[in-house]
Amino acid sequence: TVVLDSYPAGGDTTTREVIEMGKPLVTLPARLLGGRWSLGYLSNIGLKESTKKALIATDAEEYVDLAVKLANDDTLRQSVEDDMKACAPNLFRRQEAVDAWQDMFLEISPYQQCQPNKMQKEEL
Repeated sequence: TVVLDSYPAGGDTTTREVIEMGKPLVTLPARLLGGRWSLGYLSNIGLKESTKKALIATDAEEYVDLAVKLANDDTLRQSVEDDMKACAPNLFRRQEAVDAWQDMFLEISPYQQCQPNKMQKEEL
């Protein structure tokens, strides 16, 4: 199986699902954010350079060429799938992302404001 990313508005949720399944996703990043989600995910999960080169096209002709090559080359496709499966946890199970969200919510929430400070505790 080879999945083709839509253009010019690329995958976001779909791309994450494809990564989780460990399947090759060929993408042609567009200029605007909506067409660059797949590029962002594939560039940040720790894939080998050879895998990224097999998945990320720089123009329409290369997009077609990459898709055809992956569809016809079982060895290449298996190598890409193995790398995708190995790197998928880097997208879905990142403690630093959880920590960053937690820090942000604690900073903007009234939680800190509701906690009695040391002087208030002594008065109680």
